Amino acid sequence: MTKINKIATGLAASLLLVSAAQAQETASSVATATVQNAFTLDETAAISFGTVRATADPAGTVQATMIIPANPTIDPSTPASGGAAAVMQILVPGTPGEYAVSGVAPFTSLTLTVPTTDVNLTGASAPPSAPKLIADTWTGYILTGPNANTVYAAANLQTDAAGEVTFAVGATLNTDDTASTTAYIDAIYSGNYDIVVAY
Repeated sequence: MTKINKIATGLAASLLLVSAAQAQETASSVATATVQNAFTLDETAAISFGTVRATADPAGTVQATMIIPANPTIDPSTPASGGAAAVMQILVPGTPGEYAVSGVAPFTSLTLTVPTTDVNLTGASAPPSAPKLIADTWTGYILTGPNANTVYAAANLQTDAAGEVTFAVGATLNTDDTASTTAYIDAIYSGNYDIVVAY
């Protein structure tokens, strides 16, 4: 090959390399991520203490109690009574509250917070001096999910493959613990409470 041909061949190869290096395109893109920390907590049934016969100790010294277990397969009971001073008798059994969680990642552990202080139930038409009913000792029970049929404890409220779980809440109802010479009236006694579920 002549010297001129070698130069021409080298020049052609260099031009090809330059052309290849300049043949590029750029696409501008946007990266996205959706954050969803919120989920759904529905009360499917409020706790009901049923219908009871209740008498408060006028001195507020002793209390009668009734337990609504969080486990819906266990019947309500009246384990404690102050005898003639305070009475709690079941006329119509109550039922635990029930809740449903959805919109959570599958197999995620959640925490359940129930009331830790007394929830006072009062009659709307009762006089100010009338005794109140006191709900305390709130408990949770898991109904569905990987830990179904289990008493709630830290971190065992876990969602299923669909990101859902249901649970029940029970409590103890007590007669008043303060002195009152007024009797309970025939009425619906009610009080507000919060149930909190969190990651």
